[in-house]
Amino acid sequence: MGMISRVRGRIRSDSFSKIHTMKSEDKIANIVWLLSLVLLLPYWAPRGLLVALGGAWLMAAYTCLVVPVLISANYHYPARWYPAVARLAQEVARRLRAPGACLLGVVKTVYAPLERAERLFLQMNNLSTMISQLLVFTACDRLFVSQGRLTCLYSLMFYNVITYSVNYVRELCTKEDWSPYVNVTRHSRVKHLAMSATKIVLEWTKAVTFIVTITFILLTLGLEQGLEHFRPTALYTAITGTYYLLTERTFLELWPMALSAMKLERLEGMEALYCGVWARGVTTALAIPLVPALAWYERWRLSVLILYVCVFMHGRHRLGEALVKMNEACDSLAKFRRATPEELSTLEDVCAVCLGSMKSARVTPCAHFFHADCLRRCLATSDRCPICVRPYVFC
Repeated sequence: MGMISRVRGRIRSDSFSKIHTMKSEDKIANIVWLLSLVLLLPYWAPRGLLVALGGAWLMAAYTCLVVPVLISANYHYPARWYPAVARLAQEVARRLRAPGACLLGVVKTVYAPLERAERLFLQMNNLSTMISQLLVFTACDRLFVSQGRLTCLYSLMFYNVITYSVNYVRELCTKEDWSPYVNVTRHSRVKHLAMSATKIVLEWTKAVTFIVTITFILLTLGLEQGLEHFRPTALYTAITGTYYLLTERTFLELWPMALSAMKLERLEGMEALYCGVWARGVTTALAIPLVPALAWYERWRLSVLILYVCVFMHGRHRLGEALVKMNEACDSLAKFRRATPEELSTLEDVCAVCLGSMKSARVTPCAHFFHADCLRRCLATSDRCPICVRPYVFC
């Protein structure tokens, strides 16, 4: 009886239960790891098992449901060899750091001429923008239009016609001199006959071209079903239209104006900088999913071109430059605190730089209030207060 009691006591003891729990957790971790391998097998199936069964939508749904569950399960039940693998990877990275830095320097030296060519290509803004638009449109044509050929060219032509119309309407709205004549000098009333004739011909040419353009748009909309190879889908139109509106220079100049009309005080007059970052970020994000999709359908050349031109070049240079400008603007204002609503209500003053009312402002160390954008522009030329001309001293 005493032996039986001692055995029962050991079974009920905490030490034995801890060993048993540890072993059970290891078993659960190994089971979770094996199940993860099994559930990830469809991604390695030839020609895509899920895509063959239900298309890309089934693949996306399977990814959204299964991958988060696998990550969570492996996080809660990590196998014992996970930390060992992590430590081994860190050790290998540490040992390869010096050769890697040397190799990186060689790569940068070799890549330098190509980088200069990239910057020269991006300086030709119209050409680089048109090529990136054509690449994205062609990718959407291959992925979302089943039987349509040259849909990308028709769409790009149609968008360019709309852009020309918007430019002409904008020119009419902002035009101040409606006189058909050109004076010899600014303050003279003598008409310059040759220049006046040239201006009249030019204005009539613009008007006729605009009328022809509007007629072309109406014919295109009316004969859309009659175009043999023009078969855009809703997804194709949404992606290409968004990409075009966020890359074309005409609309890039209009978005800050529209955002300024909303009078969002949190932007502090930096609508142009925010629009530049948002536009280039969205266009890069639109181009990234096209790369694996094209590779899935074995469109390797187009996939590499979009990865290099639309993702790498535009993301690295244009998005990077926009981010640098916005960060510089935010960093220059970071030392100046925001004025509270109580301070602005008791101040009842205008900005000394632009003479505009202040619904939001920044306060200098010398207790002067300015619009954030006005203060940022002053900081670009001087580090002294525009009112008292004292250098800024921060405690």
